[in-house]
Amino acid sequence: MSDPKVEKQKTQIKLVFGEVAEGKFPLERMLEEMRLEFHAFATSAGVLVMKALMEAEENHLAGDRQSHDTEVNRWGKEHGSVMLGGQKVVIDRQRLRTRSGKEVRLSSYECFRANDARAHAVYERLLAGVSCRDYDRTVEEVADGFGVSKSVVNRDMIHATAKDLEALCERDLSALDVWALLIDGVKVGKAMIVVAVGLDITGQKHILGFHEGSTENARVCTDLFHDMQRRGFPKAHPILVVLDGSKALRSAVDGFFGESAKIARCHQHKCRNVKDYLPKEYHAEYERKLKAAWGMRNYDDARRALAGVVRDLGRVSIQAATSLEEGFEETLTLHRLEVPQVLWVHLRTTNLIESPFSYVRDVMHNIKRWRPNTNQAARWIASGLLHAEKRMRRIKGYKSMSILRAVLEAEAVRKQHSNEQNAA
Repeated sequence: MSDPKVEKQKTQIKLVFGEVAEGKFPLERMLEEMRLEFHAFATSAGVLVMKALMEAEENHLAGDRQSHDTEVNRWGKEHGSVMLGGQKVVIDRQRLRTRSGKEVRLSSYECFRANDARAHAVYERLLAGVSCRDYDRTVEEVADGFGVSKSVVNRDMIHATAKDLEALCERDLSALDVWALLIDGVKVGKAMIVVAVGLDITGQKHILGFHEGSTENARVCTDLFHDMQRRGFPKAHPILVVLDGSKALRSAVDGFFGESAKIARCHQHKCRNVKDYLPKEYHAEYERKLKAAWGMRNYDDARRALAGVVRDLGRVSIQAATSLEEGFEETLTLHRLEVPQVLWVHLRTTNLIESPFSYVRDVMHNIKRWRPNTNQAARWIASGLLHAEKRMRRIKGYKSMSILRAVLEAEAVRKQHSNEQNAA
């Protein structure tokens, strides 16, 4: 026997679509008044699919309703709930029992109830910029649905971000063919972390790891390198390492890589350090002079121009001139190695690290409460980095990475011959 309420709804729908077909009722107006969103419609259809699958499993176990000779029998219905569209949806399920009275669970219903679907749906929304507090406003409006509480969201997020932290910090690095390594300290929220990004021979960027702390702390930097080594990071061949200029970081690089590392100082950090010692009215002038000197492609020309900047700085600020002299040659490493221009643009600074962290900052901006003495910041940083890494593209001029490899290998051979001659 049909439900009178359902039949009334069907009649109303037929009348509306009849008016649409006759042109009396514009389709756009109908959709606007019904507020029918495609995603909400697809979600409601998903409920029907779930019910059909559960009914199919029920018939497979207990036969049709006229059957009375099966081992499994129906035993009433009860209200349950499944996760759909990031929201709990009420759904009735059939209870089944064997002749001996043992409960038989519908495996389809158990799969639909799995928390992974909820965690994934909530997780994607929070990474897209929705805060935990506002999550209940974003779930789809599904018939018979009821919201997910913030406490449940928080538990799901702890689990999801913990899995991301493990995935990032335990990933195998042994298969990577990295020839350029960029290391910098980045402030995210209230946390200061040291992060390493590698460029492989194909020009692809890889987030190799991070440790909470500052580049001014040699222990933090050393721990990061040893963690990379534990996960198989190869250091048998020479490598270009671009640093922010920290003495502690430089010491850690020397201790870990030895002579196989060719150090290049980040131009942006060095320029910033020099300007810190200058009166504000000189900032634009000397920033322009430094960029002009470093912009020269020939090593000798760039060296002479940079030496001229040091002399000029000496007349304005001895501290600024001393700052530029510190690491003078390392700011010209790319010139000395004759790195191709297309790679020079990417390797002259550590800006490649800033790109993924701008995404991380957007994700963490919506976290309102930070818990001290926990790994909360590390979990969210790892989640943001993993999702940012999926968006990373190969650098422009990636075909020139083979030239960088050849240059580094030739430099290593020259260094080895020089050491042998000195030893003899």
